[in-house]
Amino acid sequence: MDFRPLGAIKRAVDMNGRLTQFLALVSCVCPFALSCILVTAPVGAAESQSQSYTVQPAPMLPLFDWNACPFEGCSYRKWTAAAAVDIFDTWKPSRERIATLPVKAVVTGVSGVVITYKPGLIRLDRDMPQDDLRRGDTIRTYTYLGEGFSTVWFKGRFYREFDISFAKWPDGSGCGGTHCAGTYVDLGKKAWWAKVKLQSGVIGWVNMDKAEFEGVDLLAFISPPSLFFCHMSPAPLKK
Repeated sequence: MDFRPLGAIKRAVDMNGRLTQFLALVSCVCPFALSCILVTAPVGAAESQSQSYTVQPAPMLPLFDWNACPFEGCSYRKWTAAAAVDIFDTWKPSRERIATLPVKAVVTGVSGVVITYKPGLIRLDRDMPQDDLRRGDTIRTYTYLGEGFSTVWFKGRFYREFDISFAKWPDGSGCGGTHCAGTYVDLGKKAWWAKVKLQSGVIGWVNMDKAEFEGVDLLAFISPPSLFFCHMSPAPLKK
């Protein structure tokens, strides 16, 4: 069972077996913030999908995923600082701080990069014959894309988008029931850096794993003064 307030990401497979994704935003007024919409994802949906891949060795590390915005609804546009934010001259280890934004300062998110220093690791708890996976096999995960999809590699195949919603987190949370087929045994090490333009025109870089901005999530809604609306929170970027 998957609780998705104020809307749901619905997924379908077209005639060619290619995964298509469309967003259905469902208005949901929650008096006193006590109720939300319950959306149940179809069991076994991932098992009916045909997911394209490239035959190649495992990616060299670190892996740079340029222009990635790592969750559903993530968007590079105007952002407002929700807390003080440090701005650096580069994302590289040699970086130096060039400014600190005050609360309410506005910047424009231009692009970004998700860097995988160590991939996450999912171990299969049961067979997934549709993907030639057997119990005990492992899947390496790289950039998380949101709504259960990630960039992955296994058995000599690199998938730009692969449904990993069947995997439980190390603490056992996540998927439930017969849909579960694997468990994260290592979350890996990843970092997300965003390239931003300040109002002064200066270009800098922000560590998005530490920064707090409003406006990054297109699916986030601000409640009117007299109403409470449900808010859909994207899956967090796992390090």
